[in-house]
Amino acid sequence: MGVKHLLTAAFTAVSLFASAQGGARWAVVLPFGVQADSSGTTKNAMANEFYAGFRAALDSFAGSEWPITLDVYDFDEATGQVVDHDFSMELNRYLSPSDFMDELAQLDVRYVVGPFRASDSESLAKHAAATTYVVNPVSREVRTDDLPQLIAAAPVRFLEAEILGRLAAQDALARPKSRTVLFDLGDKASMLQRQAFVRGFHAMGADTTKIQTWDGRPSSNLAARVGGDDLVPTRFVLLDDKVLSAARILQGLRQRPASQTEFWTVSSTVNSPSLDAFLLLRQPIIWAQTDRLEFAQYENVDAHIASVLGTSRSRWAWLGYDMAMMLLENDPEHYTGPRRSYDWGQTPGGGQFNQAIELYRFDPSRGVNPVAVPALP
Repeated sequence: MGVKHLLTAAFTAVSLFASAQGGARWAVVLPFGVQADSSGTTKNAMANEFYAGFRAALDSFAGSEWPITLDVYDFDEATGQVVDHDFSMELNRYLSPSDFMDELAQLDVRYVVGPFRASDSESLAKHAAATTYVVNPVSREVRTDDLPQLIAAAPVRFLEAEILGRLAAQDALARPKSRTVLFDLGDKASMLQRQAFVRGFHAMGADTTKIQTWDGRPSSNLAARVGGDDLVPTRFVLLDDKVLSAARILQGLRQRPASQTEFWTVSSTVNSPSLDAFLLLRQPIIWAQTDRLEFAQYENVDAHIASVLGTSRSRWAWLGYDMAMMLLENDPEHYTGPRRSYDWGQTPGGGQFNQAIELYRFDPSRGVNPVAVPALP
């Protein structure tokens, strides 16, 4: 039936959050943007690539005992409706979230993967039966409060900043003569990042009044202030990936002794091709990331995705592959996938959310090494 496919793949597993006997039925609900004609052409490359990766992972399990029936639906983000295309009869059915989830309950669907936007997944989860789980694969804005059937697979927003705050507090308590400088870039995103950092710092029992906030906008006298050599061991914390601010900060750090300086940031800053590698790597760097560092080593998986999609290194195909593997693995506590890790927490009275993150430290003399995530006291 057009874009609605039945896929039989094989696997031997138990459900992640609910037990099941025999075969399983899953649904994928993505904003494909199928054209309103008989061609079945889709407009959304992100949805197509995610689905290709998802299918590739299921295909890799072919040959074992339990079949999965996979139903694929389109989603209209403009109206918030699920679209069931039947090209053989040139008929489209538009279903409200409640009507759609009622149908899935009758079909005994276990997982509904998608849609992409947080609010759309939340709308489906509100009407989910007790045996059906809605999994949002990509949004970091998902609210699982009061939605026990909702699973937020992407790590929550600002998790990197909060965990860096915990680590900075742990370091500050161990080195009381050191200081923490947090850069303010003057916008709302920067404010929310800083709030998360301070929240993590406070959670470890450290004194948040000791955090110094400096103007991090490129228009400020940033390089000169950062470069002031006062011989105080300092954690310079940039939580945003604004390249111009990062470049100004690194120029200033060049004037300080590397032994008294640490640059704390997020992975997008570390990976930016626009920054001078010499300036970036002259002092220790501590950063947080939600993608696994070993991601680039999965050449066989990438080749498998390429055979399905016709291209490789697609972020969305990798996320689709990762999502399917996580659901097939069915570990209720932790799973390490090719692209990212999953460490499940639960909102009281609500759904599951992913709190997995990785910390790393680069030292010019020791290279890159993982750092343990500080446990709350």
